[in-house]
Amino acid sequence: MTRAVTQRRPRTATRVAVVGIDGAGRTTICRLLQDGAFVKQRRIDQDLTVVHALRPYETPGAPFRHLSRKLHSLATAAELLGQPELKAAALYLQLSTYAPVEHFLCEAYLPETLVTAGHPLVDTLAHLPIQRPPAVASEGDWQHAIDPDVLAAAEAWADGIGCPTDLRALGHDVLSLYGLPVEQLLERFRRRFRVNLPEVVILLDVDPAEAVRRLGGEGDGDAFALAQRLGGRDVSEARLAILREQYLRTADWLETTGVVVHRIDVTGRSAPRVANLVRGKLPRSWSVPISPPRQEAPHLQWAGDLVAGVLA
Repeated sequence: MTRAVTQRRPRTATRVAVVGIDGAGRTTICRLLQDGAFVKQRRIDQDLTVVHALRPYETPGAPFRHLSRKLHSLATAAELLGQPELKAAALYLQLSTYAPVEHFLCEAYLPETLVTAGHPLVDTLAHLPIQRPPAVASEGDWQHAIDPDVLAAAEAWADGIGCPTDLRALGHDVLSLYGLPVEQLLERFRRRFRVNLPEVVILLDVDPAEAVRRLGGEGDGDAFALAQRLGGRDVSEARLAILREQYLRTADWLETTGVVVHRIDVTGRSAPRVANLVRGKLPRSWSVPISPPRQEAPHLQWAGDLVAGVLA
């Protein structure tokens, strides 16, 4: 009797993080990588899923889209209110959604490659060492300046992952770790975020002045609209120059840990051109390429079950 043999793809996806300073284009590039028209035009064979590490609400079919929008609003409000501890707490809570989102997408779609715009560990290693906790704790009754639904969602998520619900206390705790050696910093946040380093990091390197222009941070633009779009992140040229150097140092260090790092200079290059360069760095597919799944996205309750397993 002849037995049919069905070859199954491995459930472990290769994780590729596309990182860089604001204005480097990581979100735009990741969108292009999964854009149907872009893929068809270039006859690309690929089996990948793309997710935004900081804003999963930008990923169709991902869990926590409602929560991540509220956390984005919290980060924006914290910057506009001048509350550094609250801003640090908001960013921490945003990045804490990544592990269950990653787990959910890998279980639901079985991609060979999971491409992320940003990464909680890589971005933390780049950002936190150049942060400083304020010499004097922030004051003021900031709760009344934030949408109660936003605040309630953030506090509930903090409680659910075992963090203080006093968000300024949480932010102070995060900022107090800025001086740790990079090895300790990695281990501390690896445990906190319950996630490992990606196998591949693609660093999009851009001149800070061009990054500011791309972001619309020059001229008479609406400062509030810019802050809202970026979740309250500082995009001054001086700040981005410091952050760029930190990303370069982080990339150098990651290579010593066995992570494959590719550096791509994106200054003066169009988004489609950069997307082609990034695609060339992705792991080669070994199986017959498939189209993105057409079935209805798995129910969010499944995501909740998976989250319970991740956070247990």
